[in-house]
Amino acid sequence: MALKKLEAITHSRQLVRSGRSAALSTALSTHDSWPYASFVTYAPDQMGCPIFLFSDIADHASNLKFDSRASLLVEQTSGRKNPQTGPRVTLVGKIKKTKDTAHAKRFLAHHPRAEMYSGFGDFNFYHMQIERAHYVGGFASAVWYRGSEFLTDFELAQQMVSSEADIIEHMNTDHTDAVDLYANKLLRRKGQGWKMIGIDADGIDLMKDERLARLSFASPLNNANEARAQLVSLVAKAR
Repeated sequence: MALKKLEAITHSRQLVRSGRSAALSTALSTHDSWPYASFVTYAPDQMGCPIFLFSDIADHASNLKFDSRASLLVEQTSGRKNPQTGPRVTLVGKIKKTKDTAHAKRFLAHHPRAEMYSGFGDFNFYHMQIERAHYVGGFASAVWYRGSEFLTDFELAQQMVSSEADIIEHMNTDHTDAVDLYANKLLRRKGQGWKMIGIDADGIDLMKDERLARLSFASPLNNANEARAQLVSLVAKAR
């Protein structure tokens, strides 16, 4: 695989993993299927696919029932003098309802306030299967690639699904100082009492007062057993 594509995929994963909100484009179930863009919140699953929580009365939910095809734009362009120089990735795929409890748990970890209404009868979790992706890193830097090239390996993702809860509990119970070091020293985020809320093959998610912080690993995990070594290495780096 060409270096340019490898870099684009790596940057795309970092964008999606570190994000919480995005622009969703669906086809209107009325008005001759005109494109409709809406602001949504999401959380990535262990493979990197976005998970959503939608109300049945939301226009995008009605649209997805009519046509499950959609695209999701995740970007980091705000605050730049020239937004065109900022990185962004568009994920293209199909979004359908999911009853997977792992999906629900991961979304609510990233969006704890949503737990207040997630159990309402007219709210459902949705999951996106990525078919293609388009990364733009700035002027003259754009790459299309297959969704399978973006996703974390299925077997590795399943390992992380099985081990994530135990790792989080261990870090938040026995290594609270290390979690604060990650946030304060490596991410330059203020305050004590940060909690780890997620870990995947590409890095860890931290939260304090509903503020999310993402810390990427130096290199992706090859298996779940490598997580401990990566976490220890990050502590050493922070100190």
